[in-house]
Amino acid sequence: MPIIVNTGKFTGRSPNDRYFVKTNLNENVIDWGTRNNSISENTFRDLNKQMDLFLTNKIHYKYNGNVISEESHSYKVQLLTDTKWYTKFANNIFRNDNFSNYSKTIKILHAPNFIPSKFNDLQNTNFTIIHPEENKILIAGTGYAGEIKKAVFSLLNIELVSKNILPMHCSANYDEKNSTTLYFGLSGTGKTTLSSDSSKQLIGDDEHGWSSKGVFNIEGGCYAKVKGLSKDREPVIYKSTLNSETIIENVVIKNKEIDFDDTSITENTRSCYSLNTIDNIYQKNSAPHPKSIIMLSCDAFGVLPPVSKLTTEQAVYQFISGYTAKIPGTESDIREPIATFSPCFGGPFMPRRIEDYENLFRKQLETFNSQCWLINTGWWGGPYGIGNRIDLSITRSILNNCINNSFDEKTFKKSEILDLTFPEYLDKDKKINLNPKISWSNEDEYIKIAKRLNQLFFENSN
Repeated sequence: MPIIVNTGKFTGRSPNDRYFVKTNLNENVIDWGTRNNSISENTFRDLNKQMDLFLTNKIHYKYNGNVISEESHSYKVQLLTDTKWYTKFANNIFRNDNFSNYSKTIKILHAPNFIPSKFNDLQNTNFTIIHPEENKILIAGTGYAGEIKKAVFSLLNIELVSKNILPMHCSANYDEKNSTTLYFGLSGTGKTTLSSDSSKQLIGDDEHGWSSKGVFNIEGGCYAKVKGLSKDREPVIYKSTLNSETIIENVVIKNKEIDFDDTSITENTRSCYSLNTIDNIYQKNSAPHPKSIIMLSCDAFGVLPPVSKLTTEQAVYQFISGYTAKIPGTESDIREPIATFSPCFGGPFMPRRIEDYENLFRKQLETFNSQCWLINTGWWGGPYGIGNRIDLSITRSILNNCINNSFDEKTFKKSEILDLTFPEYLDKDKKINLNPKISWSNEDEYIKIAKRLNQLFFENSN
């Protein structure tokens, strides 16, 4: 049986309560404003002192490990926390390589039970504060473990770009025939599910770097959403989730078993397991440059083709758009599909100007000739509530065709409205049509919705 924990009031990240310490060195590097809140050096020093005293005077627990599988770029990670199970979480999600050299050390003071004596320029008593130059992170007032993971990633995403390394919010796997494949996608698009394929070696499920040498994993574990998890649909994740060393957040136990379909605590139920629980893992420190890059979108409007082949310009555009759609039920106030754009498929974790990541992504594509594809894992035959979600088995077949580059080029068709080119058929016998327009019972309605989505893309890019 895995370790079951409840994270209390916070069952997800609090992006509005994350701050970066503003200094003379980073004021022209970080994109201040709506995505990144600033905090003064004085406030940081005061809170750092308070938390240090709080943890020193309480029973506290320590974790020491590292991030980044490539030794020449690796950082030590030191976590000090007031609650023991977070050291287990850190042991699962970070790495424990015995490298002889590390670039720097990231220090994390973590205290879900800490309340500051004064607020200063904080909005709330819960906060995550990142000091880029000192490589220090303060997390307090929240029990959600994902704040630890994403704070470290956000910190690295400032410095890695300065080393001409592209930090990526993506999963990655490898097979000897087709080399490395990257999977970009926001929550709910299938990023973890599609990359967790027992026939391929998993490099990692969420955070990677792409250097001049190849692709490396930043983490040593996975943090998968487990809402609706089943053994048949996601056997790799299911097996790892039930490991005795795994941490599972906010699930409901019924008859001494986990009910993955019960989301009464939160929709954001999570499983944190080590890569060591997975049978087919890529063992080397870095993988070859990606041959294929998959961008995943769950289009709840039902107008994107199930797959589109992208030029470099289209790939860069989709990368900085980071499109998916929220559906009714994911948040209490959503009544119809809502387009969501998150640049680089991870905007909240990319503190620098988006142009920094965009330019480096373009450079990597042009240098290493990776082929990019846009795969829609969302709706078909109409929007959410009318059409049906594309079957996972169809998506897997599409994915294999992309990786093997086995679509019939003669069947490729240009979308009338969207700037996309797609194969009209999945199979050589032309039995499975991939033209989204013909799946709708009302062609005029399809055109209307497609134009609407196209306008949303345009508005987002301006």
